[in-house]
Amino acid sequence: MQHLTVLVLSTLAACAPDEAPPACVSMCEAAATLYGGCLTDWGANWEAAGYADERDFLGACETWAWEMSLLEGDAVEQGDPTAEGSLVRTCRERADAFSEADATCDAYTGIDWNARPWQPDEPEER
Repeated sequence: MQHLTVLVLSTLAACAPDEAPPACVSMCEAAATLYGGCLTDWGANWEAAGYADERDFLGACETWAWEMSLLEGDAVEQGDPTAEGSLVRTCRERADAFSEADATCDAYTGIDWNARPWQPDEPEER
């Protein structure tokens, strides 16, 4: 039975993409540039933000994108019509916002990174 479990897990891992979509990799690079500049402006460094360095930040960002791509696939399989393609669209929009000449730190810090791109924002409680 244990061998069957290992085989099933190995098969599932082989089927899953092992990297973030290219649009999200570009978004992560733009985010690192913008957020890194914000940290400098604030007199902080990557460690103060919870990352060993910029490369660690990029890895975390790309892992977020990879996880979201898996979750998006699950949502599509479950019949959610709003999910398909939403991650790539979101990554492109965020990359554009992060790369604007007049982009502010709010462009990065104002994002709810826990929200799934295909789910509408929850209304704030008052």
